[in-house]
Amino acid sequence: MKQTWALASLYLATFMALLDVSVVVIAQTAITEDLRTTFAGAQWVIDAYTVALASTMLSCGALADRWGRKRVFLIGLAVFTGASVACAMAPGAAWLIAARAVQGVGASVLAPGALSLIVHAFPEPGARARVIGTWSTVISLAFLLGPVLGGPLTDLFGWRSVFLINLPLGGLALALGARFLTESADPDGSSPDPLGQVLAIAWISSLAYALIEVSSVALGVAAVTLALFIVVELRQPRPMFPIRLLGERGFGLVNLASFMTGFAAFGSFFLLSAYLQSTRGASPTEAGLQLLPYVLGGTVGSTVAGRLVQSLGAKPPLLAGQALIAASLLALSTVDTETPYPYVAVLFAGLGLGVSTSGVPSNALAVGLVPPRQSGIASATVTATRQTGTAVGVALLGLIATAGPKLADGLPHALLTAGVSTVVVTVLLLSLKASC
Repeated sequence: MKQTWALASLYLATFMALLDVSVVVIAQTAITEDLRTTFAGAQWVIDAYTVALASTMLSCGALADRWGRKRVFLIGLAVFTGASVACAMAPGAAWLIAARAVQGVGASVLAPGALSLIVHAFPEPGARARVIGTWSTVISLAFLLGPVLGGPLTDLFGWRSVFLINLPLGGLALALGARFLTESADPDGSSPDPLGQVLAIAWISSLAYALIEVSSVALGVAAVTLALFIVVELRQPRPMFPIRLLGERGFGLVNLASFMTGFAAFGSFFLLSAYLQSTRGASPTEAGLQLLPYVLGGTVGSTVAGRLVQSLGAKPPLLAGQALIAASLLALSTVDTETPYPYVAVLFAGLGLGVSTSGVPSNALAVGLVPPRQSGIASATVTATRQTGTAVGVALLGLIATAGPKLADGLPHALLTAGVSTVVVTVLLLSLKASC
């Protein structure tokens, strides 16, 4: 019974962290109108969370190992829940963006922290595999259910409700975690990298700023801080981010595919929600329902991907998923306000199916291509590259989409960019070893 309640805490916390990646996307139009901000402001509401999540995720794992996994997990959960309340109270866009960044820092502890706690709570391989499988399903459902939950919440109770829903969930997860989770630590197993962490935040956030605000100065800062980050990580005996591992062709390609999934699929998801509401005139609830094929496609993909990996190996489903993402985005780049919704729905379903089908083999390959002692950092790295891709995708694809007088004019170019980029990565993935 104790393990059941402990898992409930971990599942709830993970669900909240991943839900907030997608649920806010549906509320973005209402947020923009209520706070009287710009499209760039709406991008920052999404990217402040994603940038903070991507840039602090790897360091938080090291801190949990050193200071105690339960302790750091509960601190992150408290920060996330408190920041959610701050988001709901935001009087303006600047407040909301700052609170979203704090929320992202809290979230960066939750998913990797939950996985680490599961690994130590279930030493028997069979039981651990079953629990991780359920936990992975929670992750998929959280992202996919965001549009379905976000629409009705926004229409019935206002956009602030998409943040307030985290208060009872977070409170329950905190109470269960404090009572039932077991503490564990490994002070000698990892080492915090403060300079690397500062440089990671600097280059990812300055790159996002350069793309959203169209700043050449920020782009220069991003280039310099990225170069410094690489130098620092190469010199670290225990780097926060394994630069040398990325130099190995197989592992590097898998992370490139993970980055592209975030960039193309998740980055365009932000634009597709805006397309449904601002261009096709859908309400938040209608937009959520119209994105339901995406959810259903993703659910099917998350169900079958594991079986495909077991029967065919990881390479075929990864290639199929990436190709499906590319085909769906290229086809979506041709739609306009007159395109019949059933056709759009089929493309949404294909996109969701592609995202889920490629996600499972990416994680499997990332762990399988490195020695067992590096499996933890490999898993964290592929997740961090996906989140970084999302941050860059929201910024760059948003920049392309708003280059024209209206979103409807620029959206096809953004989706075409995303589709073509995914085609290039899919072709590169063909060089992976057949045994993968």
